[in-house]
Amino acid sequence: MENKRVEVKINNAEYVLVTNEPEEYVQRVALLVNKRMAQLQEGNKHLSTAMTAVLAAINIADDLLKAEADMDGLRQQLGRYTEESRSAEEELAVKKLEVEKLKEDMHKLQIELAKRETELSALRRPR
Repeated sequence: MENKRVEVKINNAEYVLVTNEPEEYVQRVALLVNKRMAQLQEGNKHLSTAMTAVLAAINIADDLLKAEADMDGLRQQLGRYTEESRSAEEELAVKKLEVEKLKEDMHKLQIELAKRETELSALRRPR
């Protein structure tokens, strides 16, 4: 993508940003910064524009670091879930083999039972 110029308005000042991001995204970023600055100025009318901008940057950086920490926690949790899933799949495979072995054993026992019943039936028949 090539760079383009996007005009934004933050704290009643217009800025031209050169970016390769979509214009809608750049406008959303500017709107967030503008909103944060307005919130800070509401709380303290005596803040200079520079101080308001610095405080807004600190608040946004704080949000970013907290979001990154949350993401790291989610990645770790996902890793644990993935490992648990692998473990469960391995256990399932073992259990399936056990079931197949038990089915084979049962089939052999059914054959053996049928033979014994035939033998018993032959012994019970009068001669």
